[in-house]
Amino acid sequence: MPTSVNFAIPFRQGVFREFKLFVVSVLIENEGRSLYIPMIVDTAASYLTIRPDVFDALGIALIRKVPLVTASSRVEAPIGNVNKVTVGSHCVAENVQVIAISLPQSLPAEGLLGASFLKHFHVALDYYEPRFELIMK
Repeated sequence: MPTSVNFAIPFRQGVFREFKLFVVSVLIENEGRSLYIPMIVDTAASYLTIRPDVFDALGIALIRKVPLVTASSRVEAPIGNVNKVTVGSHCVAENVQVIAISLPQSLPAEGLLGASFLKHFHVALDYYEPRFELIMK
């Protein structure tokens, strides 16, 4: 069995409604297009979540709409796949599901790094250090 390799990801810690959040820079690549987006690590989010304009800018093909329950409402969101998502220099997942929903303007990031990416890794969040680690499976 191969040995797992840990990658500690540098992040900037922002404050939103008195909560400390892990915000990381994420590279999303799709069909020859790419964008770096600051994202909140959100272990409660089912999908990597971006704004609708980013969904369109990356040329993501709509697969279908999925029902979602957000913190404030129930919505239907477009879902598609992107070719590759990279956090840090070594934490890469391919063929990642992405949804598009409008996010609050006051959010200290432009998206949510959810389970459709995080499921490819063992995840460690240390609020004391503070440190966010992705451990390759």
